[in-house]
Amino acid sequence: MSDIQDLEQGIKDAEELIGRRKMALKLSDNHDFRKLILEDYMVTEAARLVQLSADPALDAMQRADALAMAQATGHLKRYLSMMVQMGYAAERELPEIQAALDETRSIELNDDEDREEGRNYGH
Repeated sequence: MSDIQDLEQGIKDAEELIGRRKMALKLSDNHDFRKLILEDYMVTEAARLVQLSADPALDAMQRADALAMAQATGHLKRYLSMMVQMGYAAERELPEIQAALDETRSIELNDDEDREEGRNYGH
């Protein structure tokens, strides 16, 4: 892959991360999402599952499943947080990637013009 293709892919990747950040922030502003996921699932249900994971009436597999389900709430919270953080980082880096792409294109254009000029003069 050429430098230009690498930079173009970097721009696409950054724009995708910025889009994911926007989605995560939009979700966090949604009343239903906050109530159902951030409150009911990540707090109430997680606490219930942690307590269930310590219930001696359950077998070891059921207790492990309950604990894993409780931990899933933390993984979801971390994922959403990472989408926001990575989106902000991508937004800060995007102008630098775009500038590098512009510079690389300019250099390649000048190199192409120099080669063309050399052919026109019989070099």
